Amino acid sequence: MNLYNLPIKLGQEFRNNTIRNFRDLLYEVNEGKRVMYRHKNEDKQAHLATQIYHNGHSVGNFIDVFRNKLKAQIIGANGDGIAELTDARVSVDGTRFDLASERLDYDFKNMVDKIEENYKNVNNIVKRIRNVNDFGGDPTGVKDSTTAFVKAFENGFTHVHMTEGTYKVTGLKLPSNTILSGEGKGVTTIRMADETPQENCVVTNRDLDGTANNIVIKDMTINGNKFRQDGALKPAGGSRSSNLRFAGVTNGYAYNIESVDSLLHGIDVTYASDDYFYEGDGIRVNEQLESKFVHIDNCETTGFGDDGITTHHSRHLNITNNYSHHPTMKDEFGRGNNNGIEIDDGTQFTMLNGNTTKHNHAGIEIKAHATTSAPSAIFVNNHLSIEDIRSYNVRHIGHHRAATDVKSKTAKDVVLNNVTAVTPYANKVYENVTPRAMVISAYDGVLVNNLTCVGDGRFTSNQPVVAVQFMAQNVVINNVNITGFKNSSADLKVFGGGNRGKNIKFSNVNIHNSSVNRGIAGGSGVEGFGIYNANLTGTGKGNGIELYNNLAELVGINAVNYTNAAYITDKKYEVAPTALKGGVSAGSTGGGAINERSVYLASSGYSFAHDKNSWLLGANSYSHSYGSRSGVMNSSSSETLKDGFAQTIMNSRSVKSLGNYHIQAGYGDTNTPSTSNTKIDIHTTTGNVRTAGYLKSGQDIGDIGEYFESEDGNEIENGFIVSMNGRYIRKAQRGDKPIGIVSGTAGLVMGDQLFHHKSKFKKDKFGVTLTRLVENKFIDDDGLEQTETIEQPIINDDYDGSEEESYQSRSERPEWSVVGLTGQIYTRIDNTVSANDSITSMNGIGTKDNENGYWHVEEITTPYDKQAGYGVAVVLVK
Repeated sequence: MNLYNLPIKLGQEFRNNTIRNFRDLLYEVNEGKRVMYRHKNEDKQAHLATQIYHNGHSVGNFIDVFRNKLKAQIIGANGDGIAELTDARVSVDGTRFDLASERLDYDFKNMVDKIEENYKNVNNIVKRIRNVNDFGGDPTGVKDSTTAFVKAFENGFTHVHMTEGTYKVTGLKLPSNTILSGEGKGVTTIRMADETPQENCVVTNRDLDGTANNIVIKDMTINGNKFRQDGALKPAGGSRSSNLRFAGVTNGYAYNIESVDSLLHGIDVTYASDDYFYEGDGIRVNEQLESKFVHIDNCETTGFGDDGITTHHSRHLNITNNYSHHPTMKDEFGRGNNNGIEIDDGTQFTMLNGNTTKHNHAGIEIKAHATTSAPSAIFVNNHLSIEDIRSYNVRHIGHHRAATDVKSKTAKDVVLNNVTAVTPYANKVYENVTPRAMVISAYDGVLVNNLTCVGDGRFTSNQPVVAVQFMAQNVVINNVNITGFKNSSADLKVFGGGNRGKNIKFSNVNIHNSSVNRGIAGGSGVEGFGIYNANLTGTGKGNGIELYNNLAELVGINAVNYTNAAYITDKKYEVAPTALKGGVSAGSTGGGAINERSVYLASSGYSFAHDKNSWLLGANSYSHSYGSRSGVMNSSSSETLKDGFAQTIMNSRSVKSLGNYHIQAGYGDTNTPSTSNTKIDIHTTTGNVRTAGYLKSGQDIGDIGEYFESEDGNEIENGFIVSMNGRYIRKAQRGDKPIGIVSGTAGLVMGDQLFHHKSKFKKDKFGVTLTRLVENKFIDDDGLEQTETIEQPIINDDYDGSEEESYQSRSERPEWSVVGLTGQIYTRIDNTVSANDSITSMNGIGTKDNENGYWHVEEITTPYDKQAGYGVAVVLVK
């Protein structure tokens, strides 16, 4: 017996070696007791003749004396013996003896030695490979073989093999360093005996203290016989009642196993305990108790009472090329949460590759109960789910609802790659559960790449095919193909509302011939939602994209053959729009959009958009945009005010904002922004326009005009000379003093009461509109209430606003005309007028009067037309 050395330092190695030493000592003591029992009661050759004494002499000495006496008798009186006896004295190998008895003794001894040598050789082999039948195993399944397996396993370091047939057991517990093998699935079967209590596992490890290691189970069928005892048994709780269990095993291997009719799990990889661990989210079992480096490969599980393959509080697991299908229904109403493969509580660093599931509740479920840590760092690759209710289910139970549940501390980091959901539907394994090809809840950091979902018409109506919900965040689903779910509510759905998640991205999506309702649907209030590069081909109905708000980022979406390509906040889109979120910098260098809601376009030179809703367009040379709704455009070395809002600077150099609600332009010859460099200012709260230069009309001739109302309420056409009657105008007659000419070429027009009725605001006695400073409250982009102080006109007390909607400005009403009061104006004339004449008015038409005329005729532009009744001249009015 070799005992393990104990290290100097206390720790896990010291613990493990101490446990192993005491376990081996206990085994050797028990083995010694068994050897003594066999020696006393069973062994046929217990001692040598030289070890046995009679009358003071050993039996061996007595035999030697007897042999010598016999020798003397055989030689006989003649001293030679007969001729035949001479030949009998030669041994098989040619050695010559005096007596035949010596020769026979010699050959017998050689034979015994050879048998013993062969036995030793066979025994050395048996210590490595043992057939359980040699220890009393019964492959007919009639006798219980449990004890035979115990004998064959000894204390480990054995390979126990089974022949073709069925072995009845009440549960096998394998010591460390043990291989248990059969002839193959369906060829060799270990079957639970009918009398076995419900808590027993068919095959598990012996040492339940975290020291179990190097256990291999391969090439057999394990039958849990779950319907024994008239089907009255139920799972005993924890990991008990499973077919194959690794509980706190390091280096465990299950190869080519078929698990049939397990009371609980087909295969369970868990920590060193019969019970599961529910001590709170964020709390783990001692790592030394976990199963580690376990490989489950090419196994088939079916007829399981709970999950086909499951894991708990273990790490570094590899689950490959397995098939889990058709759990046993408890009754006509369904069993419940039967999953093909369930990566459960506390599992970490686990790889699944090349597996297939069929007709389960979930094909793959990555989940945890509320009162324990969730699986993390789980990688699923190349999985095929067929007819499972929920092909892929990722969730942390009890951490879904914002109002009542705390956010999961441990539900993080899951990757699903190259996964396929074929015809998910409500297959009644779990009643009243809605189907999904994929659903993600409560997890943070889920990457899905290459997801294919194929429906066949059995999908439950008004349910989403793929759903992200219940506080899930940082989820990316990339490279998606979906088809065949016409009655679904949406092919891809993000749920919003009070339990909404955030930062969810769909990219590279192909949807065709699927939902008649929605291709991709968003939820209310979801932040960080984005759809990128999507090809959506509908069936002639529904909406390609349907969103409750404008928070989503939309890029490269092609949606065709839907009623609406997009339906966003009750607005219909024939073509899906492009919407970018976050600080945007494009076509720019040397600066950027600092805030998530700022924009920096075609700009450079260490310029920045600093605050929400601030922007720079075509800006450079240290330009800065501060304040909400503020920007700098086509300018250099210019900036808006910090903590301001509604500021615009354009086409400027070195201009600084004058304040809120100002639109400015200007120029300075330094690179320091200053308000003094302003040349044009428009104040949008008062409508005042200020300019440091002059205004020019772009026409070859022009005048300054003002609106006047006609006396009779009818339109007065261009070119007529008018005079005043009170505050009204009429066509001027001979003897009237004209005020001007109705003009269509005025370069500056005054008196058009724009936007509202003239009596809306209070005025002083000189007609000046009265204003006051007002503090207005508004809700900013963060939902916070803010206050701004602005100058506003004072509304008349008796103004009811009833005309606001129907109000027309004077320019839109025929009775109001622009009268050119000074300048060069096109004027109607009669046939008496020539260039350089002075004119007076007759019925609004100019006639020659060089003595008392009041305006000078510059040129005749249209000769007099008798049929029209007038010509046209350019007249200088001053």
